[in-house]
Amino acid sequence: MRNEQLKPLLVLGMLCLGLLLTGVVVAEDIYGAYPVPPTQVPTPTPASATAQPTIVSAYPTPPTTVTTTSTMPQGTTPSAVTAVYYTQAPPAAQQNVLLTYNIQTAPPAAVYYSGSYLPWTSFYQVFPANSPALWIASSAGWSWYATCPVGGWVQVLMYVPVTGTMKLYDLYPDGTTKYYSYGFATPGYKYRWFYANMPGRYITMLTIADIPSNYITIDVA
Repeated sequence: MRNEQLKPLLVLGMLCLGLLLTGVVVAEDIYGAYPVPPTQVPTPTPASATAQPTIVSAYPTPPTTVTTTSTMPQGTTPSAVTAVYYTQAPPAAQQNVLLTYNIQTAPPAAVYYSGSYLPWTSFYQVFPANSPALWIASSAGWSWYATCPVGGWVQVLMYVPVTGTMKLYDLYPDGTTKYYSYGFATPGYKYRWFYANMPGRYITMLTIADIPSNYITIDVA
């Protein structure tokens, strides 16, 4: 009798135990099915959007082909320096105007500076470029003096150090002076055409922002 009373309790206990074990299994299945934590992937550092500037060497760039004669040929005197002249007049649009000279594509073989003719590669390294300068295109290079026959057209070169009003003066053999105002000129190498229309000595100088240049002399015969 007593065993029969305990039987329902035993069945109920076994049922509870079964439910408990089923819950454990379900819990294990549930937690075991949770995905593993994702692998940490390092975030790549974005490349800078700003390009690094290209380093450019200061001007002037050494020319590739330059004659390296630093002084006038042996036995040459200043009076033997002949201007590079043309008997045919330049186009009318290029007369009495200031023109830009491309020193990078057409550097001179030599330049008169500080008492001697220096090759371009030496000149541009020592030239202070802080004041205006004048030269004549000649057989020795860019010169301060040259001779020319009457009727020749000569290229007069100049260096402009600052932006400013340019004024140029030509002193003629008959004692007269011609004055040219070129307005505002920008820094760099320039040139103009000079016409030797009478025999005698011509002297030319310029000012830029009231800073005077050296003077050049052309003897015409």
